[in-house]
Amino acid sequence: MPIKFSLDKNRKHHLWIAIGLGVWVFIFLFLSEPFDINKFSQKEKFVYLPIYGFIQSICYLLILPYQEVILKKQNSWLLKNELFLLLLLSIIGSIINFFFYKYIIVNNEPHTYEFIHYQKFVYLPALTIILPFVFISRYILGKFSDKSTFENKITIQGDGQYDFIHLNSDDLLFIQSSDNYIEINYLEKSGIKKKLIRGKLSDVSNKFPKLLKTHRSYLINPIHFKQLKIENKKHFLDLGYGDLIPVSRALQSEVKSQLQLTTNR
Repeated sequence: MPIKFSLDKNRKHHLWIAIGLGVWVFIFLFLSEPFDINKFSQKEKFVYLPIYGFIQSICYLLILPYQEVILKKQNSWLLKNELFLLLLLSIIGSIINFFFYKYIIVNNEPHTYEFIHYQKFVYLPALTIILPFVFISRYILGKFSDKSTFENKITIQGDGQYDFIHLNSDDLLFIQSSDNYIEINYLEKSGIKKKLIRGKLSDVSNKFPKLLKTHRSYLINPIHFKQLKIENKKHFLDLGYGDLIPVSRALQSEVKSQLQLTTNR
C-alpha cells in the first residue's frame, strides 16, 4: 500500500524552505569549515560560502516543477515521490556544485578534485546536512498544512444518522431547501456536485453563522460571491458557476451589507 507523505502545497512556503536551506548551508560551512574551507581566507569565505548557500536554494527551486506535475496527476504526495524529489535535488546539486567548484573556486587548476572524487569526498558528505534539513522542513510544514486543512473541514448533519456530508468549507457553494430536504451544492475537481440530505435549512444556518441567508430557501457561502444581478426587478447573486441565487426583498439590505463586508476583507 502506498505510504502518503504530508506536503504543504503553498508555493510561498517552499520559497521560505529554499531561503532557509541557503542560510543553513552558509552557516554550517562558515562555522564548521569542512572539506578544504579552512584554507579560504576570511574574504573568500564571505564571497564563496554565500554562493554555495545560494546554489542550494536554486537547486531546491528547480525540483519544485516535478512536485507540481505529480500533484496534478495524482492529487496526493507519497513517500516514494518525496524520496525521488530528494534524489533529484542531490543529482542537480552535485552537478551545479561541481561546476562552481571546478571553474570558479579552483579555476580549473590541475591536481584538484575531478567529478567522481568531488562527489565522493565533498558533495556526498555535504548531503548529510542538506537532505535532513529539506526532509524535516517539508515534513513539519506538511503536518501544519494537514492540521490547517483538517480545521477547515465542516460536517453538515441531517436528521438521519447517515444523512451528513463532510467537506472543505471553501468548497461549499450554496444550500437550497426543498420540503424536508436540503440540497448541498459544492465543488469537486470534476465540477459542481450535489448532495441531498434530510434536514432543515434553519439548523444549518444556526450551526454555521458565516453562511449568508439570501432567501427563505437559500444559504450561500459568501466567499464565492461574484456580482449582483437584477432581472425584471428581481435580485440575484452570481456565484460564478452558472447558478443565480435569488435574494428576497426583505433580505436585500442585509445581504448587500454582509457581502460588502466580505469583499472588503
